[in-house]
Amino acid sequence: NCPPRMLPYPHHFVTSNNIDIDLRLYNNDLQTKLTSIISTLLSGNTPKNWFNTTKRRLINQYKNEQNELGLSKEEVAKRVQTQLNIEYVERAFETIENSDEIEELSPSLGRLLVSQARSILTMKSVVQNLNDDLEKHLKMIREKLIREHPIKSKIHRWIESKLFEERRNYILQHQWDAHQLSIDQCKALGNQQAAYFIQRDFIFRKDHELILRCNLKSPIEPSKTIECSRSIWLPKYWIVERTYPLPTERIPTVFAKHTYTSEQEESQRRLIDSNPYAKYNLQRKITYSTTTRYPFWRWKLFALRTYCWLLNAIYTFCLVLPFASPVRFRALLSPRPFRPDYKFNRDDLKLHEDPSSKTETFISRLAALWNHVRQSRQKFERAPDRAKGFVGTVAICTVYPVSCVLLSTGSFILGALSPIWMPILTLLFHIVQILVYDANSAGEYGRKFFCLINILITDFLLCGIVQPILVLIALVFSPITSLLILIYALLHRFAGGLYDIIVFKLIIKRLARIPAHDTFLARRIAGPGLAAQYFYQVSSPEVLAALESLIEQKELKIYRSYIEEILMKPINEYRQFFNAAFEPFSAQIQITDSPSVYSRMNDVVNKHIQNLKTAIDKRNDLLQIHHGHQHDRIRLTEADLTAVLIEGTQLVEKWYPKQILSYLNKDETEKFWNDYDLEENDWFGLASKLLQELFCRDFLTPLEQTDVCYSLKVDHITLSKYAHMIHSANLHDDLDVVTSVYLPGTSYTINYPSFNQDIFNPNRCILDISTDYSGKHRVKAYGRVHRFFNHQGNYLKHVKNLSKFIDCTSITCHFSTPIQLPDVIYVNVIIFNRDNNNSITTTSNKNISLQDILQLIAYNKKFHDEPMLPINSSRISSPTTMNNMTHKDLV
Repeated sequence: NCPPRMLPYPHHFVTSNNIDIDLRLYNNDLQTKLTSIISTLLSGNTPKNWFNTTKRRLINQYKNEQNELGLSKEEVAKRVQTQLNIEYVERAFETIENSDEIEELSPSLGRLLVSQARSILTMKSVVQNLNDDLEKHLKMIREKLIREHPIKSKIHRWIESKLFEERRNYILQHQWDAHQLSIDQCKALGNQQAAYFIQRDFIFRKDHELILRCNLKSPIEPSKTIECSRSIWLPKYWIVERTYPLPTERIPTVFAKHTYTSEQEESQRRLIDSNPYAKYNLQRKITYSTTTRYPFWRWKLFALRTYCWLLNAIYTFCLVLPFASPVRFRALLSPRPFRPDYKFNRDDLKLHEDPSSKTETFISRLAALWNHVRQSRQKFERAPDRAKGFVGTVAICTVYPVSCVLLSTGSFILGALSPIWMPILTLLFHIVQILVYDANSAGEYGRKFFCLINILITDFLLCGIVQPILVLIALVFSPITSLLILIYALLHRFAGGLYDIIVFKLIIKRLARIPAHDTFLARRIAGPGLAAQYFYQVSSPEVLAALESLIEQKELKIYRSYIEEILMKPINEYRQFFNAAFEPFSAQIQITDSPSVYSRMNDVVNKHIQNLKTAIDKRNDLLQIHHGHQHDRIRLTEADLTAVLIEGTQLVEKWYPKQILSYLNKDETEKFWNDYDLEENDWFGLASKLLQELFCRDFLTPLEQTDVCYSLKVDHITLSKYAHMIHSANLHDDLDVVTSVYLPGTSYTINYPSFNQDIFNPNRCILDISTDYSGKHRVKAYGRVHRFFNHQGNYLKHVKNLSKFIDCTSITCHFSTPIQLPDVIYVNVIIFNRDNNNSITTTSNKNISLQDILQLIAYNKKFHDEPMLPINSSRISSPTTMNNMTHKDLV
C-alpha cells in the first residue's frame, strides 16, 4: 500500500514527552498581519489616566517601605518603574489574549502570542538579573582589592587585569545559569514549549557543541588570510556561474552579438526555464589566497603578489590602454564608435555590449564636430562666426592622433618592460610595509606601525637594555631620593608653620581690621551670597498672599480663553455654514476693505478681544511675581510649612471648583488633573504643586535647625487676612506626613511603560550570543605611545586562543533570546520545498483538496492515535519563491 503524496509541513507537533509544539508564529505572512493588529490594540489599550493613577499608587506603596527597608530614592524609583512595566504588560497581554480579531486569524493564537512574549520577558529578566549579580560581584572584588592593596590598586592596568580575570572565572562558574533559570521559570509559568526549546539548546551547547567544533575545525587555523586577484584578459574567458540553487555550477560564456547553433540556443533556453528564480554571477577576475599558517608566508605572498600585479600590469598597459581606451590605436583607425565592455543580462544569460562604455573614434569625433558646425551655419544670422570648425578640426587632426600614438606606444613599452620593474616595485612595497605600516601583519607583534623599528628600538634597546639598567639605578637611588624628599617636606612644614605663627601673633592679631570690601590682603569667604548652603526664610502670610496671586492669575487665564471662545462663536458658526454651503464651488471666506457683515463682525469681535486682553494684562501686571535665582533658596520652617499647606489647601479648594474648573468640560477637567499628575479633587496635592511652581521644587523641604537662613520681610502691604488664616490653622501631628509624602515624589523620574513588540515574533533576535568581548574591553588608560602603536594588554592576549564563537567574558556566552530553531529544521524545509516545487508547496493549505487530506489521515491512523494536521494555519513559503533566502525566512 503506497502512501499518499506529502502535504505541506504543519505547524503543530507533539514531542516524545507529549509536549505540544505550535510553530504558527514562525510564519512570516502571519506575523505581518499580527504586527498591525497588535499595534492597534496596544494604542487603545490603556486609559488616559491609568499611568498617573498607577504611578501615584505605587509611589505611595513603596514610600511606606522606604524607611523600613532603607531604600534610596533611586531604588524606590526603579522598583516603581519595574512594577509599572509589569502591570502595563499584563494589561496588554490580557487585551491580546481576548482579542476577537486575533482569534479570527487562527484559533488560540492570542494565547500563543502571550506565551511567546512571556518566555522572552522571562529570558530577558534572567539575563538582567545575572548581569546585575555579576556587576555586584565585580564591585565587591574591586573594593576588596582596594582595601587589601591600597598602593597597587592605584595602577589602572593592574586592577583592570584582576577584574578581567575575575570576570572570566565568574562567567565560567555560572555559564549555564541562564539556561537553567529560564527553564525553571518557563516551567513555573506553564510554558512547556519554551522550556522544551531552551532545554534542547542547553543539552546541545553543553554536551555536543564543543565536541563538534573540535571535530569540524581544522587542526591549525591561520591567523589571517590574504587575497590577491588578477584580471581575466579576454571576455570570452570570463566565468559565468549559477550561484542559486546550490551547488554552484559554471555555465558557458555566450555573447549576444555572435550566432550560435540551434542546439546551443535550446540549451540556454532550457537553463533559463529550469528555474526562474536562479541567481547568476559574472567573474572578471581570478582570486588567489595565501595564509599566515606556514613559515616564510611573506615570501609566498611576495611571489603571488608579483605574479598578479605583473599580469594586471601587462593587461592594463598592453591591452586596455593601447586597444580599449579613448586614446588608442583602435580609436584612431575605427570608422565608427564602439563599446569595448560587456555586461551580463540575466534574461537571456548572454553578454551584451555595455552602452555606458561607448568610445568615440577619430573619425566619429570629426563627424560630430562638422555636424555641429553645420547646425551652427544654419543659425549664422543669429550668432557670429567664431571659426569653431577650423580650430576644432586642426586640434583633433594634430593633437588627437599624436596623443593616441604616444600614449598607446608608451603604455605598450611599459607593459613589455613590466617583468623587469614590477618585481622591484613589489619588493619596495613590502619593505615600506615592514618599515612604516604592516597591513599584512597577523598580529604577532601587537602593533602595525613601524614594526621593525619598534622591535629594534622599543623591544630590544629600550625594554631589553635601557629598562634593566634604569631598574638597577632606581633600586639604589629611590630610597635615597625618598629620604631627601621626606626631610625637605618636614622642614618645609615646620618652617611654614613657624612663620605663620609669628606673623599672626605679632602683626595680624594686633594691627589687622575687617576691611569694608575685598582687597588683595583679605577677602570675604563666607556669609550671605557666598555660602553654598544658605536659605531665605519668609513668613507664612507672605506665602499665602503669593499663592492667592498665582491662583488669580490662573483664573484670569482660564477666564480669558473662555470669553474669547464665546466671542469667536458667531464667527466660527458663520465659517462652518459658509464652508458647508460654498466649499463645493471652491469659494473661500476673505476679509476685504469693503464693508460687509463678516468684516463688521470680525472688527467688533477683535475689538472686544483686545479690550479683554488689555484689562486682563493690566490685572496680571499687578499680580505678577518676578522670579529670580534667589527663589530656589526660599524655605519655611516645618511648623510654618504645615500651616501654609493647610490654609493653602483650603484656599485652593475654595477657588478652583467655582472659579476655574467651572469653565472646563469633563475632558478638559480630566486633562487638568492628569497634567498635574494628581487624582481628581486632590486639593492638598494641587496646593503642593502650586507652591512648587511658585517657588521651586524643593520648597516643600522644611528648614532644619542646622541650616543657615536669613529672614526676608515684605513692607508696605497689609497681610492681616493671611496672618489670621495662619493663626486659625488647625495644626495636629497627622500633618507631619507632609514631609514624607510629597517631598520625595519630586525627585522620582518615572517613564511611561512600554515594551518591544518584537517579543511576539520568534524570528526576531532580541539578544544574540555574545562574541569577541576582548575587542570591546580595551583599557583606555594606556599612555600615548601604547595607544599609537595599538598595543594590547597582556591579560587580553589569551582570549585569541579561545574559540571565536564563545565569549567567556560575557554572561550570554551560550545564551540567545529567543532560542532559534535548530538548523536541521530549516534544512529539511529547504529540501522538502525544493523537491516539491509545485502549487501545493507554495500556497496555503486551503488549496489542498479534501481527498488528499482524507488519504493522509487514513494512512496515518495506524501510526498515530491523533491526526497531526495543521488547524487553520498558513503554509511555510517555499524558498524558491524568494530572491534572498535566509534561515529566518523559511517559516
